Amino acid sequence: MGFNCGIVGLPNAGKSTIFNLVTKANAPAENYPFCTIDPNIGIVIVPDDNLNKIAEIIKPEKITPTTLKLFDIAGLVKGAYKGEGLGNQFLGQIRGVDAIIHVVRCFQDPDIAHVYNEINPVVDIEVILTELVMADLDIVSRRMDSIQKGLRVGKKDTAKTELELLENIHHALSNGQCIIDTDINYDPNLMKAWGILTAKPYIIVANISENDIEQGSSELQALQRWGQEKGIAVIPICAKFELEASELEADDRREFLESVGILTSGTETLISTCYDLLDLLTFYTPVGKVLTAWTLKKGETMHEAAGLIHTDIQKGFIKADVIPLADFLKHGGLSGAREAGAVLTEGKEFVLRDLDVVVIHFR
Repeated sequence: MGFNCGIVGLPNAGKSTIFNLVTKANAPAENYPFCTIDPNIGIVIVPDDNLNKIAEIIKPEKITPTTLKLFDIAGLVKGAYKGEGLGNQFLGQIRGVDAIIHVVRCFQDPDIAHVYNEINPVVDIEVILTELVMADLDIVSRRMDSIQKGLRVGKKDTAKTELELLENIHHALSNGQCIIDTDINYDPNLMKAWGILTAKPYIIVANISENDIEQGSSELQALQRWGQEKGIAVIPICAKFELEASELEADDRREFLESVGILTSGTETLISTCYDLLDLLTFYTPVGKVLTAWTLKKGETMHEAAGLIHTDIQKGFIKADVIPLADFLKHGGLSGAREAGAVLTEGKEFVLRDLDVVVIHFR
């Protein structure tokens, strides 16, 4: 089980630089369109200070943080839904991710070409979203045609219900709306199975220049206003500056970032925002000499958590000790929490909460 995000945007917006920054990878980031053709894939450690707090109590030999998978998908251009600029290949790559990070260029740099020769982030994000909308419209139209043909030859079953949903989606897409921005009631898993791109949650990274970190810019302000109107998070990151800072030691890096007013790196903000965007929670297993953080979808049960750890644990599940992290820290660990009556004994149907500490007993 794993969760993943895809980095999407126009060519030369800074996607691969953001990818390298967040994943500590070394993907090529050249100044020409379609530098990235096959998606680069990286594993991102989710920042979590709670691991250190737990480790101070249990003194583990190994700490394993939870992670997200990140895909650096090549730049889209106008007409991508019709196959322009390798569009079909790139759109197919986006269909496999759980959430989308749109990187939008807000920086001015005469040495880095803009594919449309103008820095206008609102236009740029709308170009990309339009391509996704048009790609979805094509999928939905073809599916509607197929169902209507089936109805004419007597294949009913649940076809009418599906057709009604498709008609609502088609109407929204025809008006230029992303499905996730509508009030249409749909199953995200069904949308993923159909390959619907605009049903995926998304955020925007505004790639700004170093001068804009403290002063801001009209381009950034315009994009932030657009995000506020849509209810979409816009995260300003000076990718070039933070990438340089990432090569320093931790204390030097913090001092370097703080010197220009960056108290929390854009990287940490982006990762935590992606985590929230995917509606995830973290739970911890302090077992033996290993402390592990795990990622689970909110609303999932202890049975699913056990399977995430190991199928044998899921099959042999007996019960689980569950302690809220705050109680675990307050009482100095499992034994202290148990003496204080803060440990719950739960079965496989228990719905995990964010920051639960869990010890599973199994055959």
